Amino acid sequence: MGFLDRTGRLTAALLLVALGSGFVLAYQYEPGDPFVSTVAMEATLPWGSLWRGLHFWSSQGFLLALLLHTWYRAAEGDSGAKGRWLVLSLLVPAGVFALFSGYLLRYDSTGQAAAAISEHLLLRIPLAGRLLDRLLVAVSTEGLNRIYGVHILLGFLLWLLGTWYHTRRVIMGWDWFWAALMGSATAALMAPAPLDLPGHQATLIKGPWFFLGVQELLRHLPPLLAGIVAPSIPVAALMAMAWPRLRRPALWVAGGWLAAYTAATVVMLMR
Repeated sequence: MGFLDRTGRLTAALLLVALGSGFVLAYQYEPGDPFVSTVAMEATLPWGSLWRGLHFWSSQGFLLALLLHTWYRAAEGDSGAKGRWLVLSLLVPAGVFALFSGYLLRYDSTGQAAAAISEHLLLRIPLAGRLLDRLLVAVSTEGLNRIYGVHILLGFLLWLLGTWYHTRRVIMGWDWFWAALMGSATAALMAPAPLDLPGHQATLIKGPWFFLGVQELLRHLPPLLAGIVAPSIPVAALMAMAWPRLRRPALWVAGGWLAAYTAATVVMLMR
């Protein structure tokens, strides 16, 4: 079994663990009272802290494995059929937004700040901004109801497009599932899922690790460029790799963007 197959099966296994643990937590979550219901999970749900940590760490691992799998396929020039490659390219932003919406749903200090920033960025998009905010976030008018629905829908789409369409010919195997489950559970026991106090007045609230680069760019660029245009570049580059003649220049664009974004993330971490 090659490295490509291993990363693909690990990605699918982590996704299944994230979806399963998320299904358990969904019974306890109330979008009308998000922070209290999140805290109550650990008090009323048996092994509530473990379930939250399992969902948190399997979701983090899923996104990392998905990024690794996608980059390895791109670097190897293994784009396969255009349809499957385009689906894989769209899974990346879907996975990022699914994970990002999970940070919003706990609605602690980090979640509240991230929700406000994301809505502000969407509203800065010319013409379609208000519609996108209405479809994806709408915190100021809908509370977390819209985000909760989008989070569940994205989880379903990730399973449908990722494990059914994209890898339907691959048999994952129970060994990969148990490895993903035990690894996520170990991480959950060693480092519980984070939860801050809502309204906590910190000098600088740092968002999710994959959002830190955007936070740094927002300090130097207009919101539309930093929060919308810059994150769209790697997605467009990945989609362009479906055409062989565009694969090499698109790979260089994606690599350059990754280096620049990593540098911005490091700068933000040092603040």
